[in-house]
Amino acid sequence: MKTREGLVTGLVIEVDDPDDLGRVRVQMPGEPGRSDTAWAPVAAPMAGNDRGMFFAPELEDEVVIGFLGGDPEQPVILGYTWNGVDKPPTPHPRERIIRSKNGHTIRLIDSPPGAEGAGTIAIEDANGNRIVLSNGKIVLKALALIELDAPIVRIKGPGRDRVVNVGGAVI
Repeated sequence: MKTREGLVTGLVIEVDDPDDLGRVRVQMPGEPGRSDTAWAPVAAPMAGNDRGMFFAPELEDEVVIGFLGGDPEQPVILGYTWNGVDKPPTPHPRERIIRSKNGHTIRLIDSPPGAEGAGTIAIEDANGNRIVLSNGKIVLKALALIELDAPIVRIKGPGRDRVVNVGGAVI
């Protein structure tokens, strides 16, 4: 059996796994012999039956590939890389980001050492609607409507405690 030592990079060429297992196929440019992998699972920090973290690569993403037992027929996607053509979503070292291809974004921004406050958490959709949690404050911003839907809605603050039922009566 031919073995494959070490790690290689490749470009994702297929993402529609026929068995719906979250696998992808990758082309390894410059590889002698077969340059396309078999369907390769994508490693994740947490995976189990119908649970876990799932961030599948997009077509043409650059990925890092390892091979189980050195077997070139058993590739595993170990991670993704930025390569100078595709750049990270932020250059800031204190900003952690999850951003989808459509632009939906979750930002975790740590305060610099010695600064006041713990930082900011921001969730923003591609349309510009936002939720921001920062320094004891929560800001909701919608382009059109903020809707709260529950049998009872309670708004509470210093000197005020209001309960509004669904019919609009203030109690």
